[in-house]
Amino acid sequence: MGSRIVYAIIYFFSKMPFFMLYGVSNFVAFMLNHVVSYRKNVIINNLRNSFPEKTEAELEKIRIQFNKNFSDQIVETLKMFTISKEEIAKRLIYENPEAVTKYVKEGRSVMIASGHYGNWEYVSGFPLYLPGFNEYNVVYAPIENKYLNDRIVSSREQFGIRLLSKKETFNEIKKQPNHGCVYGFLFDQSPHKIRVKHDLQFLNQTTPVHLGTEDIAKMKNAIVFSFDVTRIKRGFYKAKVVLVTETPNETDKYEITHELFKRLEKTIKNDPAQWLWSHKRWKYKAGVDYNLEENKNT
Repeated sequence: MGSRIVYAIIYFFSKMPFFMLYGVSNFVAFMLNHVVSYRKNVIINNLRNSFPEKTEAELEKIRIQFNKNFSDQIVETLKMFTISKEEIAKRLIYENPEAVTKYVKEGRSVMIASGHYGNWEYVSGFPLYLPGFNEYNVVYAPIENKYLNDRIVSSREQFGIRLLSKKETFNEIKKQPNHGCVYGFLFDQSPHKIRVKHDLQFLNQTTPVHLGTEDIAKMKNAIVFSFDVTRIKRGFYKAKVVLVTETPNETDKYEITHELFKRLEKTIKNDPAQWLWSHKRWKYKAGVDYNLEENKNT
């Protein structure tokens, strides 16, 4: 019963027009910035370590803008439950979709790897811009409440994608053919310390990383693209898909992963407030919380 009430509230907000939702977002941002100080220490520490050259005043300005963007992300995520195909298609514009769709004729599979930058929920609409493939897969983290999880899955899959639980991703994708599929991955999450097999330098810090994007690209011989996202105005983004490699199995180990993080870092530096700074991205320290050699042998 409680889940249905929560969903009813979500649905109520989702039916609001965007101008009203952004009014709600303004209020939420004010609360986060000036009343509850939402994860202020986490955000500031992440920013301070990532940009040691910036002053405290500059970091605070980024924090304030991040919370505004984060509040927009909240209401835009609510809107995803009832947003129309036409609306989502104009809110994340693919600048060069032909760079991807040309591989349809060749029967190749494609991987589009992105970070938690801009509005990552809008990626649900990429079948509208990248037609012709047999399967559109996006990895997601299910929530424990089955009723609400089913509602989330239904709302995201309405545009043609198939959501794959991150726990089942590898086995599910392994069953699919090595051609004609699109895979959408968010690659910048923090892996659990017992699963850290590799780390790298990212935003001035040693950063443990997931290797799933690279591993699956090689398993499926999928062409790999990164997302270069730019915020046009409030609620509207454009994404340029940039080729990483057409031949994943000819790349060195970790090469794809390093390239993706290098590109994401460049994107973040262009507009830092668009990235998810409230995430405890660097909570595990090399040699303290994880040991690469030990983990590689498990």
